[in-house]
Amino acid sequence: MTHVPPLQALRSAHAVPVVPARRPSVALVGGGPTTLYALQVLSEHVVPFDIHVFEKDGHAGPGMPYREGINHPQMLANIGGRELPPLLEPLHDWLARCDAEALQAMGIERAEIGPDAFYPRVVLGRYFTAQLAGLVARARSKGHAVTLRTRHRVLDIRPERQIEIDWESPSGRDSATFDHVVLATGHHWRSDVTDLGIRMQRPWPVEDLRRFIGESVAILGTSLTAIDAAVALAGFHGRFVEDGSAARWEANGPAEGFHLTMMSRKGLLPPADWYYTLPLPELVHLSGMSAQRAISAGADGLLDRCHELLVRDLESIDSALAKRLQLFCLDGLAERFFADRMAMDTWEATRLDLGIAEADRGLHRADPWRMALLRAHEVLEEVIPHMTEADRERLNRELTPIFTDCYASVPHRSVRRMMALHEAGVLDVVRLNADYHMADHGRGVEITYASGKLQVAGVIDARGQQSADLVSLFPGLAAQASGLSFDPVSCAVTLPEDCQGTLTCVSIPVLLPTDPFVQGLERARDLGHMAARRIVASV
Repeated sequence: MTHVPPLQALRSAHAVPVVPARRPSVALVGGGPTTLYALQVLSEHVVPFDIHVFEKDGHAGPGMPYREGINHPQMLANIGGRELPPLLEPLHDWLARCDAEALQAMGIERAEIGPDAFYPRVVLGRYFTAQLAGLVARARSKGHAVTLRTRHRVLDIRPERQIEIDWESPSGRDSATFDHVVLATGHHWRSDVTDLGIRMQRPWPVEDLRRFIGESVAILGTSLTAIDAAVALAGFHGRFVEDGSAARWEANGPAEGFHLTMMSRKGLLPPADWYYTLPLPELVHLSGMSAQRAISAGADGLLDRCHELLVRDLESIDSALAKRLQLFCLDGLAERFFADRMAMDTWEATRLDLGIAEADRGLHRADPWRMALLRAHEVLEEVIPHMTEADRERLNRELTPIFTDCYASVPHRSVRRMMALHEAGVLDVVRLNADYHMADHGRGVEITYASGKLQVAGVIDARGQQSADLVSLFPGLAAQASGLSFDPVSCAVTLPEDCQGTLTCVSIPVLLPTDPFVQGLERARDLGHMAARRIVASV
């Protein structure tokens, strides 16, 4: 067993900072963007740390959504260059420094580089890999020790006198104790067998989708994850020919048998990315301060109090729309919000939305209604952990779909590709509604829904990742389960009294139940910084 000595408790009665006799040891579990943002803060601290980054894959930095081999080169990220929180430098500055050979390898032209551009996922992966190398170099130059433990899968975590971590690597199994541990594990996908009893295919790694070449496939979901799966399968069968704002899809040869059906409750594609200004303007009524006052008034009625404030803000922007949606009535709001689009043909609604989004972006014209919704969801992120379970269920039913429709827009290029596949006759979008059924049918699956039946070779589950709890991820915490408490606001895990150090959980699957908006790189920055500052404060 490798042993990292316990932290020496050094205190002074004076205000002069005391440097520990040795470096406090820190374990960052997970080598994706959240860990990079934590390292960004830790590397600047005056007290040197002994930092260990555990990553189960072959190299740290990109994280699963941006890793090469997991993603198809044509899959686009839905965050523009200006929106991605910089590490050592902004994404577009890093790309501008890349030579022609590097840009060609990433599949982008120098003329495409800019703060408003959207890039393939693997480009962001290479950016994070490069930034990690720079962060490690900077940390070491400031006296920190940094060890990248790639191909190290953390098996368990046990808080004893210190926090012990068990792992498995190509060299076998081993363990060590650490003063501070940050859990920044990534995606937690649904199991292959769903509650409907059908074995589904996960959307990643993308090469696994080759099993469906020449087949008819259903994709459960219509978000960017579903679009990624469709783009990958289309890439296996042909190519997109794109010229400015025009796109078409050409099959490599006869595409007999190949067909995609994207399926969701509403049968709508996500909206095309819309222009907005940064930073987002503060709301007059649903502000951070008013939200804190609403929290102070207690959990009962908290959602209604915040909703009343949001209604006042939206009414001041467009009173006619607020009245038509009966915005003051929370129950049934999501149904009323999507009614107009659901009454239209899916592709007609998509074409209309894309045209408006392209025009607004060209004029740098922002929609104040959407801007208010985008800011409101950020304010409510701080409120949700304080809500009752019943209020969280109401929010997830009525407001979360509206907020998601606002912030989970997709690149225009992604929308044009879906339209190109539809025009080529190889893509349909189906509305499932709430009542649908899937069953094994021969060597495939039969799906029964309100408008008919569909028989496919297989189903790809692109509905996103699943929530998890700490004990299910790390069974060693079960011994402390009776006294284990997790604060979703500070992300602090309470440790036994005789255990020195800190345990902080910023794993997305654990945060999802109380923070449905936790996904995204801006949240990765916030969580990484918060976890690192908790360590710094304890030192």
